[in-house]
Amino acid sequence: MLSLRLLAPSTAVALVVAVAAQAGAQDLAPHRAAYTVTMTENGKPTGSSSGTYAYELKLTCDGYVSTQRLQLDLAGGRGSATTEQQTQMTESKDGKKLVFEHRSTTGGRRTSLMKGEATLGDDGSGEARFTEPEGQTVKLPAGTYFPAAILRATIRAAKAGENGFEGLFFFGDKVKPPLAVNALIGKVPKRLSDVKIPEGAEELADGRARIYYRAGFFDADTKQQGEPVFEMSSVTLDNGIELYGTHEQSEGGIEYRITRLEALPKPTCK
Repeated sequence: MLSLRLLAPSTAVALVVAVAAQAGAQDLAPHRAAYTVTMTENGKPTGSSSGTYAYELKLTCDGYVSTQRLQLDLAGGRGSATTEQQTQMTESKDGKKLVFEHRSTTGGRRTSLMKGEATLGDDGSGEARFTEPEGQTVKLPAGTYFPAAILRATIRAAKAGENGFEGLFFFGDKVKPPLAVNALIGKVPKRLSDVKIPEGAEELADGRARIYYRAGFFDADTKQQGEPVFEMSSVTLDNGIELYGTHEQSEGGIEYRITRLEALPKPTCK
């Protein structure tokens, strides 16, 4: 699930659902995956720039540890430049705590760094506290989802036959309130039906349903009037393994397809 302003990974269910229920039974498969990335313009590949995206999800007895790395080689009038975004997050299984770190570089020089911790209380509301930039806080309204919780909620909604939902999503890459999400769940488009499971990883996909969704992310206070901050789409297995995704902002964006996939061990918990 690409969430590097990215993509993130995913969408949310109705705000009236309690956080404890949101983070319930659905679990995610620990895995490591790699993707090829193509730049797009108005939804079509440009062929001018490319990159790679790597994603890793580890399970612990208490939750999930995810690592993402997006690298793009961008062509320009003065030559090319390499940009890189790295994210590491630790999220509790109950969906109430998130520790996050986001780094961006261009040409090897750091351009941004965001670090902190977000927590939700029993009523679903909470606060994000940033250590970089130091001293910054953001209020989290009831119904806020963190990345793993929102992915699990998306899968549950699809399994329940829902065709769309709304919610709030917090990623921590900016000192801003959660984004409002409007998502549609539907059939996998015919043009994406040929996305293949990488050789040697068939066991991770055997018997797994493919879920397709498209989501718009809005500033919560301007959702009714404004355009989305960004849009994304995804083909994801019902164990949380993403096979294909897009991330679109204004006229530009990226498209990524899986090329490598391997299972990671599950923890032994008492």
